[in-house]
Amino acid sequence: MRLDNRPSDPKALRDIANSPQVQDVTRDLAEAIRRDARKLAPRRTGNLARNIVVEEYTDLTTGIEGYAVGWSDRAFYGPMVESGAEQALPRPHLVPAAIRNGARGPGGNR
Repeated sequence: MRLDNRPSDPKALRDIANSPQVQDVTRDLAEAIRRDARKLAPRRTGNLARNIVVEEYTDLTTGIEGYAVGWSDRAFYGPMVESGAEQALPRPHLVPAAIRNGARGPGGNR
């Protein structure tokens, strides 16, 4: 991997990404996305909004630790609400919450 035409050490990058300071910032960002997604989630019973969670994960390829925002097993239908289903229009709430908090797609695109 190269950054700014300089060689970079994957272990050094992993150590930076897994440092307590970076982990604190990423945890705070994940919590902000979760909070906004709960506000934006469509409500019938409130189950979907209540079950938007932040979970820790580790990328097994790189060893980088981080956080994922998604739905718990009690809201297994969350992806169908977000993206739509055969007879239901999409009602996005997680992606808009991430964008609202500065998330960008691959390549830096919004």
